[in-house]
Amino acid sequence: MPEPLQLRSILGHRRWWLLAGAALILLSLAAGVTLLALSGWFITASALAGIGLIVGLDIFTPGAGIRLAAVVRTVSRYLERLVTHEATFRLLSDFRSRVFSRLLQLDEFQLRGLRRGDTLNRLTADVNTLDHLFLGVLGPTSAALVLTASVAVLLGLFIDPWLGLAAALVLLINPIVTELARQRGLTASRRLVESIPVLRREAGDSLEGLADLIAFDSVEQQRHHWSGLSDRAIGLQERLARLDAISQGLVTMVGFLAVWLALVIGITLFESGAINGPLLGLVVLAMLGLGEAWQPLPAAWRRLEQCRGAQHRVRAMTDTEPRLPVPDRPLPPQGDRIRIEQLSFRYAPDRPWIFTDFDLDIASGERIALVGPSGCGKTTLAQLIMRQIDPVGGRILLENRDLKTLDPGAYRRHVGLLSQQPMLFRDTVAENLRLARPEASDDELGRALAMAGLEDFMDGLADGLDTWIDEAGGNVSGGEARRLALARLILTDSPIVILDEPTTGLDADTALALSATVDQWLGQRTTVMITHDPDTLPRFDRLIQLN
Repeated sequence: MPEPLQLRSILGHRRWWLLAGAALILLSLAAGVTLLALSGWFITASALAGIGLIVGLDIFTPGAGIRLAAVVRTVSRYLERLVTHEATFRLLSDFRSRVFSRLLQLDEFQLRGLRRGDTLNRLTADVNTLDHLFLGVLGPTSAALVLTASVAVLLGLFIDPWLGLAAALVLLINPIVTELARQRGLTASRRLVESIPVLRREAGDSLEGLADLIAFDSVEQQRHHWSGLSDRAIGLQERLARLDAISQGLVTMVGFLAVWLALVIGITLFESGAINGPLLGLVVLAMLGLGEAWQPLPAAWRRLEQCRGAQHRVRAMTDTEPRLPVPDRPLPPQGDRIRIEQLSFRYAPDRPWIFTDFDLDIASGERIALVGPSGCGKTTLAQLIMRQIDPVGGRILLENRDLKTLDPGAYRRHVGLLSQQPMLFRDTVAENLRLARPEASDDELGRALAMAGLEDFMDGLADGLDTWIDEAGGNVSGGEARRLALARLILTDSPIVILDEPTTGLDADTALALSATVDQWLGQRTTVMITHDPDTLPRFDRLIQLN
């Protein structure tokens, strides 16, 4: 079982960025409180000096302090945004990379079980939800606690213990309000976490299947279904928004209560001569400034449940035990002879056997054609040879070495694949080809395209290799897509090649032209070809009928 994907370890990896971000949040809030406090002192002192109650007021020192606090607040806020967002982006990048790495360890059957829309939602929306963990919860909460505790200590030590107690009231009550808001919103937050992915998945499925919905006159029915899901999600969001407003109002009331207490205590101290008027103004406005630190926290902690739900959804995907174990000391692949011994395979214990005691010896440089009806195991055998899945029984050898002992990444670079439905990514022609060999030069790409018979196609492109390919190759024909995939295969220069239905879906002339091109490139490579129609294949040495 893989080690659970722990947020704690990812946070620890970026701890210095997080600490710097939290320190800047604290500095920004402290500068804001200092600015208010000094402004309160200065305004009160100026008013008293104006009516003659203070003689010889020094306006330069507090004025300089106010300007310094304002500059520090502005600069620290800018740096805080810069550092906290950089830290968050790095955290999300780390987390997404680890999630994707876990998925790469799964075999073909496990990957096939992942719903495309739901998996995409977990990799994007669910992971992005976790940005709130630091930006909204960890950093602001730690800064608010430290700032409030510091103000309480300073007021208690240097002015009066009762004033420190008034500030401590904020430190005592606001966390309770925050936790109550979180508890109150648990059920709605969990339902929202569950409903949003369903809503996105249904929207994606509806768009992808729009042609079928129109054909069966089911558009209106699907629209009502999707609208119901949308209304349910909006209702939950409205309910949580009301809860956030109420909890923020309570936090504001606690802040004003602390200001009122500070004012009552301060007036008592002023009447007794313990403090002067300007100091009373400083205390009251400093207490008012604490409210800024606590305002966003109830809503932030209420959203923490959404972070947990997102993490659980991602963990449910990544904690799947991979069925393709990697040896402790993997061996490099060598040679191109493949031998299959006593192979048995089925996809699950309750599924029928596809192979039982199957033997096959493919000599070095030999080309074989696998022929048989749909479902007989042709593509499954290709996946077993590529080690996208492992056999239940028996073994597959490359030059007398079991595939399970080889380095998986190196072995997959050792075997080239032209799939039945080649994937073209929404990127340039060059980047689609460099998927096979990232370091390939433009000249090497051009030679591969020429070998694949795409000279005329490339001559017709205004931007050449920089021409953009639409999603799923929407702006190229089926034959062009297959030849682009062939050019990508040519760049791998693999000694073993698997061709899965290389001419399916092509017209007769295009199929024969592609077969001729492939035949020339294959040369003496060990080749496994899968087809329903062997007449359109390149030359092969042996035909194997699978039942």
